[in-house]
Amino acid sequence: MVAVIPIETPTLGDRSYLAHDGEVALVVDPQRDIDRVLELAETTGVRITHVFETHIHNDYVTGGLALAKATGAAYHVNAADEVAYERVPIRDGDVIHISDSLQVRVIATPGHTYTHLSYSLECQGQHIGVFSGGSLLFGSTGRPDLLGPDHTHALAHHQHASAHRLAVEHDHVAVVEHLCQVCEGGPLKALQRPVGPVPRGAGGRCGRSVDAD
Repeated sequence: MVAVIPIETPTLGDRSYLAHDGEVALVVDPQRDIDRVLELAETTGVRITHVFETHIHNDYVTGGLALAKATGAAYHVNAADEVAYERVPIRDGDVIHISDSLQVRVIATPGHTYTHLSYSLECQGQHIGVFSGGSLLFGSTGRPDLLGPDHTHALAHHQHASAHRLAVEHDHVAVVEHLCQVCEGGPLKALQRPVGPVPRGAGGRCGRSVDAD
């Protein structure tokens, strides 16, 4: 069973995510207060081995680097982002193997920022869902104006193309994003059951669930 657990920060309208296969876990867009993530991993009984950033955030200070250092996890950041810390540089099309059953495929989705990435979670070759960060939201897309008016027009065009790419390439899977969770045209509630259209043959380690705090 592949579980995707949201970690909510209501004051920011934000969600981070921990996804695991029962043994190892990946975290997407962790907030600065990583104690919540570490506690969740301990309670769940999984080991965090990979941390992913969808973009360099303007709305909060990321806990990604601190979480990676605390757990020994690989820290994945877009290769095009100029950062002063050690990271694993990733690009569109890269595939990161999380475990024998789980892997993450990198998708370039510029628009919210120029270097924004989304991540397709896959289990034994089957698509589980897409972490779309600040790109594709519930009923909307991420803002293209955070870098100022000089970049808004170009980013808006990028955002349109990215939303179209996600809709075309991943229209059959659940989308879990930075601000809301989207599945089959509506917000995901706190579920303990499989969500989204499950591909034929999905089962065993590749069953899907979204849990609540």
